[in-house]
Amino acid sequence: MTISDERAAAGDPTIPDDGSGPESVTSPPRRRPTFLLTLGAVAVVIAMTGVYGQPYLLTVATQAAIFAIVALGLNVLVGYTGQISFGHNAFYGIGAYVSALSTTSWGLNPYLGILLGVVLAILVALAIGYPTLRLQGHFLAMATLGIGLGFYSFAVASPYTHGFTGIGGIPPLTLGGLAIDVPYLKFWAVGLVLLVAIVAAYRLQFKRYGRALRGIASDEATAQSIGIDVRRYKLSAFVVSAVFAAVAGSLFAHTTSYISPESFSFATILTFFMMLFIGGSGSVWGAVIGAVIVTSIPEALPSSVQEWQPTIFAFLLMVILIVRPSGLLAPRGTPSTGLARNRGGAS
Repeated sequence: MTISDERAAAGDPTIPDDGSGPESVTSPPRRRPTFLLTLGAVAVVIAMTGVYGQPYLLTVATQAAIFAIVALGLNVLVGYTGQISFGHNAFYGIGAYVSALSTTSWGLNPYLGILLGVVLAILVALAIGYPTLRLQGHFLAMATLGIGLGFYSFAVASPYTHGFTGIGGIPPLTLGGLAIDVPYLKFWAVGLVLLVAIVAAYRLQFKRYGRALRGIASDEATAQSIGIDVRRYKLSAFVVSAVFAAVAGSLFAHTTSYISPESFSFATILTFFMMLFIGGSGSVWGAVIGAVIVTSIPEALPSSVQEWQPTIFAFLLMVILIVRPSGLLAPRGTPSTGLARNRGGAS
């Protein structure tokens, strides 16, 4: 961290919070016009895909957009703060199950169900984040992995989640009396939420809050020495990433109309991290591109090689981490993925 970085991250009012200050590793690059143009292009692609896409393509694209929302939130924790969590399938599942139960069993409005899912995810994130974020490196990874696997076990065994039978008949979202129950409407609805998530993630990255997070990832001891409340920032990043995952889980429930524990298994945990590390840890667009790649590859593979899907993904990830250790679209100067940073910090 440079002197200007330290002053900005610590909240020095003389350092602008709009990206006009001194440029460095932890200060915002002057890319706002490029971001707005790219965002506009993505919005056009979403609109045109909804108009011309076939139902199956729209279904795959909707899932990719949902995964991208999760990846954007996880990127706040892993990419910006350098903390590893293998438990975000739990927050994804909380959003999905609360939305499912609130509409099928409790008779609540779907949007109220989404809100309840987010609130519960925040409470759970606070409860488990406060003790676990005291850990570092592999210890943090293992602790959060236990949370993720524990949620899957709960979803399998709990009578409230109906185990492997799952919960069906989840109603679609509505807008002004119009049911969002056909592929193009589902895709547009999720695409709109994705655009909002992209803007939110971008603003978090390049505001003083984001600079503080990246300062923690760069050198936690230095960040603490200049007055940054490291524990509070870590916990807030954990909560923010949980909110993204919970919203995505709710959207998943309402767009598929059925959920079961298999959607929140260990494979889901690996999928989330593959999206982030393939696209580029620390990059907003990397999270989105990673989600598109990871969602699209299985659909592009012929049925004869579907059983080789895990091997293909592992090989792809290995090649990318060798050629581009920070991921395809990681910010310039990023030395490695969040996982690698934690390995270094733990040693």
